[in-house]
Amino acid sequence: MATTLLLHVDADSFFASVILRRRPDLVDRPMAAIAHVFIASANYPARLRGVRGGMQVHEAQRLCPELVMVDTPRAEVEEVSDALFDIFRDSARSVEPGSMEEAFLDIGATDIRAAVDAGQSLRRRVAHELGIPISVGIGRTKLMAKLASRAAKPDGLHVVDADEEAELRTALPIADVWGIGAQTVERLRLIEVAHLGDLDRISSDELRHVCGATMAHRLSRIRAGTDDATLNPVETRSSLSSEGTISGYNRPDFAPAQLMEACITRVCGRASKADLAAGGLTIALRFDGGAAPVILKHRMPSATSDAQAWIPEMLRLLAGAQKPGLVAVKATLTALVPSERVQQPLF
Repeated sequence: MATTLLLHVDADSFFASVILRRRPDLVDRPMAAIAHVFIASANYPARLRGVRGGMQVHEAQRLCPELVMVDTPRAEVEEVSDALFDIFRDSARSVEPGSMEEAFLDIGATDIRAAVDAGQSLRRRVAHELGIPISVGIGRTKLMAKLASRAAKPDGLHVVDADEEAELRTALPIADVWGIGAQTVERLRLIEVAHLGDLDRISSDELRHVCGATMAHRLSRIRAGTDDATLNPVETRSSLSSEGTISGYNRPDFAPAQLMEACITRVCGRASKADLAAGGLTIALRFDGGAAPVILKHRMPSATSDAQAWIPEMLRLLAGAQKPGLVAVKATLTALVPSERVQQPLF
C-alpha cells in the first residue's frame, strides 16, 4: 500500500503579513505587529535584525531602532484565519489545525509530484485570494512535514524525500525535534544525547528514566521512523475565540467593558458567518504579573450567535471581577452547533 504524503502549511509571519496587505510600503522595511507591549509577529527584514515574536517592544527597538510598529488588527487577523482554513478544508480530505495560521493537510497524494503540485496550487490560491504568503512542507510523517515547512520559509515549498528523511533521523539535533522542550533537551544533553542518532547508544530503561515513558516512546518511534502520520481533524468546530489587549501601539487604550464587548461582538460575527450558534460563552481576563486568568462563564437556554444576547450578562460578571492591571480579554464561544439545529424555547 502506497504511503500518503502529508503537507504542513504555515502562513509566514502571519500577523505582520496581514498588515502588509494594506501597507506594501513596509514590505522591505523592518516592521512588526504589536500586541500590548509584545511583538506578535515580525516580518523577515525585522527578523534579520533579531526581532522575534514574543519579544518585548523595548527589546525589539533596542535591536532595531528603525523598526516600524503597527497595532495588531485582531478582527482582520481572525477573518483571514477563518478564510485560510476554508481554503484548507476545500483543498484536502483531512485537516488537523495547529494554530490559527497553520495546519497539517492530507490531500491524498502518494507520490511526490502530486504532492508538490497540490502544494504549489495551494500557495497560489492563498496568495491570490488572501494576499498572504504561505510555506508548504511535504513529508511522510507529521514531524518530517513540519521540518520541511521550516526549511521552506519564507514563502516556499520543500520536500523531505526518503534520502533526506534517513539523514534527518540520524543527524537532526534533539533541540530541533518538534514538541521537545528545553528541559528534556537539557536532560538528554547530560547523558550526551544531542542528535537523534545518539539514541542508539542509550538503553530503553535509561531513556525512560531520563525523560519519562511517554517522551521516551516518542523519541524511539522518531528514531525508528514509525512516528505519527495520522491526522486528527476537527470535523466540526466546538469553539471559536477572539481576543484583544487593553493597550495597543499608537491607539487609545480600551476600557475593560469596551474590550470585552468588542471581543464578544467579533467572535459572534464569526460564528454567525459560519452559520453556527453557541450554547456557552467563556471570558478569560488576563492581568499583569502572570497570575492565572480570571474566568467568567455563562450559558444560554437556547444557543445563539447574537452578541447582544451575551453582552449584558457578561458585563454584569465583569463588574464583579474588576481589579487593577487588566491586560487582555479572550472571549470563547463554546458548545457550537449549526444554526438550523437550534431548538427555540417553547415559552
